[in-house]
Amino acid sequence: MKNESFHKLINAVEDALERFRGAAEESVCEAADLILRSEGKVVVTGVGKSGIIGHKTAATLASTGTPAVFLNAAEALHGDMGVVCRGDVVLLVSNSGETEELLRMLPSLRAIGVQTIGVLGKPESSLAGHLDLVIPIEIGEEGDTLNLAPMCSTALTLVAGDTLAATLQAARGFGEEEFAVLHPGGVLGRRLLLSASDVMQPRSHVAVLEQSASLDEIVTALTKFPLGLVCVLDAEDRILGVITDGDVRRAVMKKSYEAKADSMMTTTPVTIRGDERLSRVLEVMENPQRKVYAVPVTDEVGRLQGVVRMHDLLGS
Repeated sequence: MKNESFHKLINAVEDALERFRGAAEESVCEAADLILRSEGKVVVTGVGKSGIIGHKTAATLASTGTPAVFLNAAEALHGDMGVVCRGDVVLLVSNSGETEELLRMLPSLRAIGVQTIGVLGKPESSLAGHLDLVIPIEIGEEGDTLNLAPMCSTALTLVAGDTLAATLQAARGFGEEEFAVLHPGGVLGRRLLLSASDVMQPRSHVAVLEQSASLDEIVTALTKFPLGLVCVLDAEDRILGVITDGDVRRAVMKKSYEAKADSMMTTTPVTIRGDERLSRVLEVMENPQRKVYAVPVTDEVGRLQGVVRMHDLLGS
């Protein structure tokens, strides 16, 4: 059975997006230019559902390189206007363009000395006439059964905020490194900010043996230091090879009980430097030609510093 209400809303949003594509590109670019020329931050304000979308827009701007905060318009009328400073740009969000709280903010905004941009559903509204620039978010209908609940309008307002943020992001040349700095708790931030030495298991936690070590000694070392590998070192702590759990299993399957470390080890192991970013370490470990779960970390002359496991890299 066809869900009429589902299609009604989707059709309304699709129609609104087409309107927005044709009517708002220039104003979004002008708004981005205005913000780029300003000396302050962006203050996004609104109430109700527009306020909720405005809050998200402020967060998206801030996380993509444009300093921004959200200001509840109702609270602004009772002292919170102090967050607005001369040189800021204030982004006022209102579907009707007649929101009383926003209209009452205008005298204070003029006195402070800011530029104003409206994200408005009615570009000819009372609010529009007092602003420096308007981004139109006109819709045909909300898409709900009664055509009253803010559904299509909030979806379009969200898109308007995101297109502005995306335009500014591109104009600022905001890349992965900058994104990582602002998202240190996220996976991308962790991979781009941290290096192997930041997350590795230290040298004291790594199983190390000499080339002459027996199978029994290898198994004991793997059990005592459960990182999945044993590093075979020379007298100066340089890595000669690596023995993994898999190497031990293969030796047992072949009944090579008398095998020594030098005959079991991989003599060209994958290693990384301690100063390599985690993003690079992940590439090395996920190389389809030679995937590894744990990789030794060495200094510039090949001396063992520690081991990074996939578990350490992902921070889980």
